[in-house]
Amino acid sequence: MNRENLSSWYSILLSGLIFLHALLLFLVFWQEQVSLPMVFQWMGRLHPLILHLPIGFAVLLPLAYLLRQPLGEQAFYISFRFVLYLTALSAALSALMGFFLSQESGFEQDPLFFHQWAGLAVAWYYLILLVLFDRMYLSISQSSWAAALGLILVAIAGHGGANITHGENYLTELVNASNTPVALTPESSLLEGAIQPIFEKKCVSCHNDKKLKGQLNMSSVSKMLHGGKHGAMWKAGDVAGSLFLKRAHLPLEHKEHMPPKGKVQLTADELLLLEAWVKDGALVDKKIKEYAAASMVPQLVAKLLAAPIQIEIQKREYPFDAASESDIQSVNTPFCSVYPLSSDAPALQADFYVTKRFELKSLENLSKVADQLVGINLAKMPIKDENLGLLSQFVNLEKLNLNFTEIKGPNLKVLAANKQLQSLALSGTNISASHLQALLGSLPQLKEVFLWNTGIAAEQIAHWRKTYPAIRWEEGFVPTDEKLMINPPILVNENFFLGPKDKVQYKHTIQGTSIHYTLDKDQEPDSLGTLVTKGTIDIPNYTVVKVIATKAGWWASKVVKNTFYKYRFVPDSVYLITQPEPKWQAKGGSTLKDLIQGKRDIRGLANDTWLGFQQHDVDALFEFKQAKPVRGITLSYLRKQDSNIFPPLEIEVWAGNSANNLKKLVVAKPEQPKENGGYSPQAINLDLPQTNFSHYRVLAKRIKRFPDYVKDKANPAIIKLDEVLFY
Repeated sequence: MNRENLSSWYSILLSGLIFLHALLLFLVFWQEQVSLPMVFQWMGRLHPLILHLPIGFAVLLPLAYLLRQPLGEQAFYISFRFVLYLTALSAALSALMGFFLSQESGFEQDPLFFHQWAGLAVAWYYLILLVLFDRMYLSISQSSWAAALGLILVAIAGHGGANITHGENYLTELVNASNTPVALTPESSLLEGAIQPIFEKKCVSCHNDKKLKGQLNMSSVSKMLHGGKHGAMWKAGDVAGSLFLKRAHLPLEHKEHMPPKGKVQLTADELLLLEAWVKDGALVDKKIKEYAAASMVPQLVAKLLAAPIQIEIQKREYPFDAASESDIQSVNTPFCSVYPLSSDAPALQADFYVTKRFELKSLENLSKVADQLVGINLAKMPIKDENLGLLSQFVNLEKLNLNFTEIKGPNLKVLAANKQLQSLALSGTNISASHLQALLGSLPQLKEVFLWNTGIAAEQIAHWRKTYPAIRWEEGFVPTDEKLMINPPILVNENFFLGPKDKVQYKHTIQGTSIHYTLDKDQEPDSLGTLVTKGTIDIPNYTVVKVIATKAGWWASKVVKNTFYKYRFVPDSVYLITQPEPKWQAKGGSTLKDLIQGKRDIRGLANDTWLGFQQHDVDALFEFKQAKPVRGITLSYLRKQDSNIFPPLEIEVWAGNSANNLKKLVVAKPEQPKENGGYSPQAINLDLPQTNFSHYRVLAKRIKRFPDYVKDKANPAIIKLDEVLFY
């Protein structure tokens, strides 16, 4: 290529660069109004790849000056100019991709603002340097010094980006980090002393005060407990249901795997410790010394934090030999897990699972390892008094969990044969004080008894506490004269769209609690005049449910308010007779029957959950292949007066057995807001006369005259719909 053609290409490239920079300025100044299609969001993910190009070229430019004499003036000029064009182009593209990436949620605004403008300054700096060099306003020496100054700007912008990605102390944390092992003692909290340091090393760089990926902040225990946009990080006692462990176990290539591919991954020991902590209840304040010495927790903590001296683990000596591997395998079933308490001890623990799958023969089969069993967990199993005799064969049994079994106590005395028993759990059973009293004097090693929800009087437990001071008596919550507020009911439903057979369901963790509710949106539930449920509530259509929990001796809980949408039929097809605005097309007509609740807009991300109409009224036809006995229709709409989004002025419902033969069934006028307001999803139920049609047409008219409080009256009002439900 000759010099003339090369200059022509440079001119075209310079014009393109000027356009790119003008586009960048426009996007940055008007970013609040920018909504990017998905392809540009994907292009934004290329920013971490492209940004290395301008960094490399920016380093090369001042270094190229050292080659000036070997190359000669003309060759050096051509080379320097070529690299300068590459630097300017790559800086502009990197800034553009960075802008696309910044439209995603989860970035702290202050560091993002700094990095965005620093990156824009770098791009403009190299464009101006290019123009000055190309027009020969700068000498080669001056250009080289300017290139060195540009490298400093690149470093400043890059540091801002590193703060966003890795945290503000990323460059200094290794210098400031202490090489002294974490000073743990048996008094240390497991969460703050061992679990949180794992999160700090592997997770906090993306989940911190400055960068909230998934709206989750893991920089402190209190902030972790708030969870993120997908809910709580963990479920106490439920390893399989804990979100952060689910993500950690996904394949590395999976897009939801955590930590993401390219980040430092959790080690096997770290995962084991996290799982052990969740399985034990994910307790915030439980100390390391409170974990059994034979469990995996102390060993894992010592191994991970290199502090074995400070965590004393006394090796337990047992007066029996280990069971054979074949015997241990033979007593394991899908619903009975028998395992060693530690790798260097012969003691075994047996845990039973799934009440409906319990078989007495599994308990009988444990006779093969009777000498080695020191712990048996039969909680919630259908064990009766007549079955307790099977436990007398376990002469070395130290811990027995009979919580919430069916025992009543007459045969409890057979446990006197278990002379090594140290812990006895009887919570939730119907045992009597007299039956337990007959056993207490026969167990010399007994150290703790659990009696929550047994019906044994508090006075009797107080008497035992004085008579047997070496035994710790756990009776759960003990009421006092001071009333406490009971915690509110817990919603069981995961979906707010309920099908024909679905019901609203609440539960409570405290026995004897009553759940009061009301379906009247203008009424508050109370302990006298409102309805009472055992947990399930049947609703006919769109309903706001309010519930409270009450229990004698407690103040009533706070009110829990949930909105549910009930449907009986889903149309086979939806036809939009009038079309929504191009920017609010969502998924077309199917948006109105996809049973996905409308979501808030997130800057820069497309929202496919709302259909928006501004230039036309809403006119939609719903078709069933067979006629349906529809009793009514629920129209779900958005109210956001500060953005000119209002309820429909009037709604008409037409129906018939063909699209060309419809009759008007009902006309309704939703309540209009009397003052300005923000994002508020609403719905209206339209009861229909007895119908049995295959085609339904819904017309929703926009308001034509704004209330006085609306400031922007230049543009028409907007209707946004997300669902039309048939009940």
